[in-house]
Amino acid sequence: MNLVQFISNPLLLMLFSIFIGQLVGRIDYKNVKLGSSGGLFAGLVISYFATRYLQTYDTSSVMLNRPFIPSELFQLSLVGFIASVGLLASKNIRKIIKDNGYRFMVLALVITLTGSLSTWLFINLLFQNLKVSVIGTYVGALTSSPGLATAIEISRELGETAQAMVGLGYSIAYIPGVIVVIVFAQLVAKHYKNNANMQRKDEKYNGENLSEVSFSVTSFCIVCLLGMIIGRINIYLGKYLGDFSLETTGGVLLSALILGDMKKIGFLNFNIKKEQLNVVRDISLNMFLSIVGLNYGYNALNLIRTSGAQLLIIGTATAVLSILAGYIVGKKLLKLDIVYLIGGVCGGMTSTPGLAAAIESLESDEVTVAYGATYPFALFFMILFTNILFRV
Repeated sequence: MNLVQFISNPLLLMLFSIFIGQLVGRIDYKNVKLGSSGGLFAGLVISYFATRYLQTYDTSSVMLNRPFIPSELFQLSLVGFIASVGLLASKNIRKIIKDNGYRFMVLALVITLTGSLSTWLFINLLFQNLKVSVIGTYVGALTSSPGLATAIEISRELGETAQAMVGLGYSIAYIPGVIVVIVFAQLVAKHYKNNANMQRKDEKYNGENLSEVSFSVTSFCIVCLLGMIIGRINIYLGKYLGDFSLETTGGVLLSALILGDMKKIGFLNFNIKKEQLNVVRDISLNMFLSIVGLNYGYNALNLIRTSGAQLLIIGTATAVLSILAGYIVGKKLLKLDIVYLIGGVCGGMTSTPGLAAAIESLESDEVTVAYGATYPFALFFMILFTNILFRV
């Protein structure tokens, strides 16, 4: 098999990226390592050099005109990961939401508002001629696909060029947005790994996951199917805000948290053994991260190299400022426990890779509950502020 045939096979390319990512993820530097996120960075590099090879030696390849990995495989990995982490975190969701619910809404507002304000300042003080692209960096830095859809929908009034500029900003800012969240989750988790409050929390919730059952394909599929249906429900928010939906990620997460909390409906049992859900989670996670790297890698790195230095700086700054604001407010004002603070920040950034890094770093699935509680609010505020940015 030559290299062109290898690159033309999405499954082989994904598995190769996962393998390299696992090797990279095991590299430990001062007790910080990439873990499963190594697949993301491996995919970025492989995507860039694979595309360059095809451009040089096989210009007729259809791979040059579409992502390396089909969208269906990407959706499968995303749904599998979100459903499994949602079921893992669902056991204690009622008490956590009761104790901290309003805090997650405030955290989502602070993160998305900070990002939008920094974007507005960049536009008005430095880059008025790049307004549409800079708005693209806002939704990219906060890794928001619904935000991107909103920005593209609004920019249609300005023509196809404006839509392309939104996509340019998003593509450039997405990767640093993901990286910043991953680094944040790992560094904060490392700093607080032996925190007494975190240890008490783990002890507090131990012993509640009784009567777990073996993995049920039927129950797991119901979680995914219901979640995808919920994610497609559009709520009209008026002329200026347009439609709002949870998309696949939010819908499946909501479905998993609700059904997991109910534990059993008729013959369906959602209280699946943690060890088995962990296997599904890890397989799906590695697939998801490698696909993100493979599908975004070349465009992001090439655009940065050729014309995107300014947008890269803007996107990185937006991500950093948003996370810092969320962390400071969450810690000092809202006084969230560290597990919920990290999960809430990842949810406010709508970052699934960040959630993955947080779960690995903290070795706790409780982080997912905070992610799930913050995520819907963050989606709403992202859509709201994206609309406002285009109109101010």
